[in-house]
Amino acid sequence: MKQKWFVLSAIAAIAIVGVFVFEHATSAQRPDRNAQSERGNRGGDRGNRGMMEMVNPVSIVDNSWVDLTFAVKVDDETLVKARPIYQATRYTFEMKMKELRASGDMRTVMAEMQKLMTTVGPEFQAKLKEVLTEEQMTKLNELTKKRQAEQKNRRNRWRGGGGERNRGGNR
Repeated sequence: MKQKWFVLSAIAAIAIVGVFVFEHATSAQRPDRNAQSERGNRGGDRGNRGMMEMVNPVSIVDNSWVDLTFAVKVDDETLVKARPIYQATRYTFEMKMKELRASGDMRTVMAEMQKLMTTVGPEFQAKLKEVLTEEQMTKLNELTKKRQAEQKNRRNRWRGGGGERNRGGNR
């Protein structure tokens, strides 16, 4: 009796995994027909999406919070004080990005995001300086710069700007 249940359970598990793998393998190959017909070309807005990732302030704030929490390792009391600063800044960026993306004009989006980062960014830094020590602030800024440099290098490699990737795709 135990063997029957084991065999049936194994078959059910294999079937579920098979369905999951099949669904994701085929969905990765399926083009998004609606987006493709709206753009009118096969390439789409891939280049613009890459540019948007470059100045995604919500991502910058999220990564900064992760660095503050795990790499700088500030105490719980400081995290409680810093949390509202991060939440307010993230909310500001998120709402503005939604508003800008609705416009659809990527040039306007990029220009407005740059403006927003130059106005909200220093304000965010000033508020954090009130909560963090000089040493913590320095370490957080170093981690942020390091992360942004790594992301820039990754994007350049992906676009064929160097690294291990050749134009022909051979390694």
